[in-house]
Amino acid sequence: MSLIGKTFNLLTSKAFWINILIIILAWVAIIWGALSYFESTTKHGEKVEVPTLVSDGREYVVNIRDVETLLNGTGLEYEVLDSVYKPGLVDGTVIYQDPLPTVKSGQYVKSGRKIKLRVSKRTRNVKMPKLIDKSQRFAEALITTVGLRSKTTYVASETPGSVLDVKYRGKSIKDGAQLPINSVVELVVGRNANGELLPVPNLYGLTIKEAQTRLNASVGLNLYVSCPECITAADSAKAIINAQTPVAGEGSMVPSGATVTAFATLNFIDNRQETIVE
Repeated sequence: MSLIGKTFNLLTSKAFWINILIIILAWVAIIWGALSYFESTTKHGEKVEVPTLVSDGREYVVNIRDVETLLNGTGLEYEVLDSVYKPGLVDGTVIYQDPLPTVKSGQYVKSGRKIKLRVSKRTRNVKMPKLIDKSQRFAEALITTVGLRSKTTYVASETPGSVLDVKYRGKSIKDGAQLPINSVVELVVGRNANGELLPVPNLYGLTIKEAQTRLNASVGLNLYVSCPECITAADSAKAIINAQTPVAGEGSMVPSGATVTAFATLNFIDNRQETIVE
């Protein structure tokens, strides 16, 4: 049989057209299934408005506790990326969202989309620097730099003026310890144990803070301030020392560890006599 004859018999056979039909139906099923799958996964034509979870930056209004309620019924989810130190805001205030609100960006999303958020926190940890064997003044400056506060306790030591120990809530802490910012740490500082006499610093005309700074420079002396007029912290910041005991002067000495009592007033008048040069 010739090739033409065989071809004619094939095209006119029932089995051939049944196979062709099966192939067509299979392709239709594959194409329809693929289109249905992609439409369901890509959610073609679906538009969900992104709600406003954070304002334009001038005023933060939404807390993380309220986000789930705001997203209820939208088909959207959320994820907190991290917390950012913002001491002026309430903990959990939403300060960033991605994607942006639809009213601002003009863009819509599909249901199931996760909105990424950043929230505020009012505290953060800072690392305790190495202070042991450092001078008191250096240690205090370093503590302030990292965001901590300090108070000082003096103990007898052969290395006066050096930091012997650092404590937090009564317990010694090591270098590198993580503490909440603005925490108060206690510096244990050595002072002379042999009763060495120290000169009395002149505190006249200084503020209470300036007087404390000057006494800190004279390791081994303590300061007590009396200011009956000082009612508020602002009063204490403005008060000026107009007298002290023991008085300062040439040859005025006190034992190490002594307390200098300063008397401060809000109505300071400089009564020191002026020297008139003719």
